[in-house]
Amino acid sequence: MKIAKINFEIPEDILNALNQDVNEFTQQSRLYTALQLFKNHRLSFGKAVELAGISKDEFLIELGKNNIDYISYDPSDLETELERFSK
Repeated sequence: MKIAKINFEIPEDILNALNQDVNEFTQQSRLYTALQLFKNHRLSFGKAVELAGISKDEFLIELGKNNIDYISYDPSDLETELERFSK
């Protein structure tokens, strides 16, 4: 697997305000990005876990903490699925 390295600069005041070091901020940024991309259906569960750099169980816990559904159906998609099963 190829790895892409992403670098960006932030003011140290932000790290101080968050009471975090660079590694903590980086890990939290990866987690929040993975959660948001999963929530917006941009990444699968497995890829979001990979981006977050944590276990599947830990990611499920984070989904719960952030009120993000593991399974999310659009109401029309759910209706279609339910009709399919009732036949």
